[in-house]
Amino acid sequence: MASALGFVIEVFDPTTPGRLCRGRERWIEYETMETGGESAPIHRMVLSGATFSDDRARDARRGIAFGPVGYPSLLRALLGDGMLVAYCEEGHPQEVPETAAGVEHHTVARPGGSLREWRVRWHVEVTDEASLAHALQAGADVFLVLKAPTDDPASTAHESPLIPPLADEATYLPNFFNESFASALFLLTGFRSVGRPNRYFQPWGVPAVLEHVDGVALIHRDKHGPALGVYRTTPFDMEAISSFWNQESEQPLLVPFAIPPMLARWDRALSELRETWDTGVMGDFPVPAAERRPQSEPPNQAGPLDGVINAEEAPSAAAEEAPSVQAEEAPYEEIEETLRVEAKETPAEE
Repeated sequence: MASALGFVIEVFDPTTPGRLCRGRERWIEYETMETGGESAPIHRMVLSGATFSDDRARDARRGIAFGPVGYPSLLRALLGDGMLVAYCEEGHPQEVPETAAGVEHHTVARPGGSLREWRVRWHVEVTDEASLAHALQAGADVFLVLKAPTDDPASTAHESPLIPPLADEATYLPNFFNESFASALFLLTGFRSVGRPNRYFQPWGVPAVLEHVDGVALIHRDKHGPALGVYRTTPFDMEAISSFWNQESEQPLLVPFAIPPMLARWDRALSELRETWDTGVMGDFPVPAAERRPQSEPPNQAGPLDGVINAEEAPSAAAEEAPSVQAEEAPYEEIEETLRVEAKETPAEE
């Protein structure tokens, strides 16, 4: 089985965010959203992995988990060095990490569900692969890099003044973000709706968050598996990024796409990459070619058709038809001979 990492680099415009994930996730959009004025361009890279047996990719298993590069290397290469923070907007109260900061309990209400459900907003520093895996499992879907926690942390908001503070609230770390940064993250993730399709992020929250950090990574839910969208204020240096991944793993296969991989076909992207692959420099193409089915044999044009006699069978057919013709003509000859005999025997009338 071959594995590859598909990616696309494009400019993201929050006024026209476009499609996100086929059948599973859409942007949170409102008719009253303001178009805003001119702002600095936002550069986006969307990535998704896949594992398949050949370049037709009919048996492909898609998602970051099936690619050659994992979340730790992806986030470090695309967000840079610093304090990596995982953010969760609607976590389960029983799955909050022990080292979480800025923990806020709140309730949500959605059509077709429970009247009110308790959820938890939190963020945590990612120090190793184990803490990253725990944060992902607990519901974190926003990742960013800080130089250091703020000196003026945002206050913890309670659902209602009638609800007393939690008994263990003091054990949690203070907020890593200031009030402005916390409001930007709420604008990005705070208006979620679960259904078909799901809506987890508001496009106008991306530039609001990028006012405080250089880049932010969002996990987008594709129908096949999670994809990663990275939004930055600076362009992506693909040469430096691929060099970093080559040090982390054994030269992963990077497949460029024209549109986000979760909206495109892997077989077409692999076919286009094979056409530009330089075997003299990069070696053989790492994805096996699919076995091509032999073309079906063309029909026998010279053979007999239904209801038609060919040239070879014509003489025998004519011979078979001849007796029938003679049999049909014989009765008429006998009738004529009989009439002639009767005419001779009949005496002429005087």
